[in-house]
Amino acid sequence: MPVAPLPPRSPIEAVIFDMDGLLVDSEPFWRAVTIDILDALGSDVRPMIDRGLTKGMRVDESLSLFAGLAPWPGAGDPVAEAAVLQSIVAAVVAAIDVGAELMPGALEAIERFRAAGLCLALASGSVPPVIDAVLDRFGLRPSFDAVVSASDLPLGKPHPAIFLHTAEILKVAAESCVVLEDSLNGCIAAKAAKMRVIAVPSREDASDRRFAIADVVLASLESLGDASVSELLGLSLDPPLLR
Repeated sequence: MPVAPLPPRSPIEAVIFDMDGLLVDSEPFWRAVTIDILDALGSDVRPMIDRGLTKGMRVDESLSLFAGLAPWPGAGDPVAEAAVLQSIVAAVVAAIDVGAELMPGALEAIERFRAAGLCLALASGSVPPVIDAVLDRFGLRPSFDAVVSASDLPLGKPHPAIFLHTAEILKVAAESCVVLEDSLNGCIAAKAAKMRVIAVPSREDASDRRFAIADVVLASLESLGDASVSELLGLSLDPPLLR
């Protein structure tokens, strides 16, 4: 019996960008700050961070994981954990203000999609102070039609809530969105939201076969002009003329 052809995909109307590790090279800040602060409390979280367990997760959810697997004095106490969280966020914001850099091709990626007439959103697991620090440092706030933090939602990535909520804000169907993500947790969340996903894993994660769940895997944002991306999106992304 012949197999019925798949129905055509909805045309892409919106692009949703992750932030940490995708647009800005901030993952090393998160790693260093978290390790330093928890080291001082007697908790070694390197094994969990280096295995990528928390990449893409909200900082509060990461701390809950750390508290369960490598507890420190005060772990489990909401007040004590809140103080640790605030210390981590403050240190990351300070590091971004001083030394953050955009990932290769980040500005060009934004301009490519903007020139194609698509809605653009930023959907990050970071807390608002970190998101604001990045947007302000690089003047990116006008680039996005919506900016969403998972800290405003009951669950962060890999739960799809952040992407579904972003689509609602943009008034675009989830099936008409494409997500750009560097983390496996982010890719899982986007696929669970029934969105198309372009994965741009870090160099150390590039060999992780689990990124096969993404529709396209790129070495960097500089490869957005590849034929695989045009085929996925149903449009050509011409190189932008940056102002």
